[in-house]
Amino acid sequence: MAEVIKPLLLDKLVSDLSGHIAGARVNISGEQVVYPIHNTIVSGLSVRKYIYITETQAVGKQLLGAALLDVEGNILADQPLTVTKNDKGFLITFEFVLKLEVSAGGV
Repeated sequence: MAEVIKPLLLDKLVSDLSGHIAGARVNISGEQVVYPIHNTIVSGLSVRKYIYITETQAVGKQLLGAALLDVEGNILADQPLTVTKNDKGFLITFEFVLKLEVSAGGV
């Protein structure tokens, strides 16, 4: 069977997915704090976005959740957390794996 989806399309879709995420918001003991994206790793069809909370930020407070935002502040993805921040840095990771399905057909 012929290859329907070309690698270029997959590359464009992964890049587009990654490009929509502009920042993050972390719920720290009920307060919504905005953070930049610390790092992005694109590997194959996987996009990982990292949020880093430094050693001194939020020590002793609870991290209750994190959300990824677009440039307009809309939530694109979120995940609950229940972590008490200690005096070490804390890395929050979101991973997206693109999966496409093609159905053969025609008229």
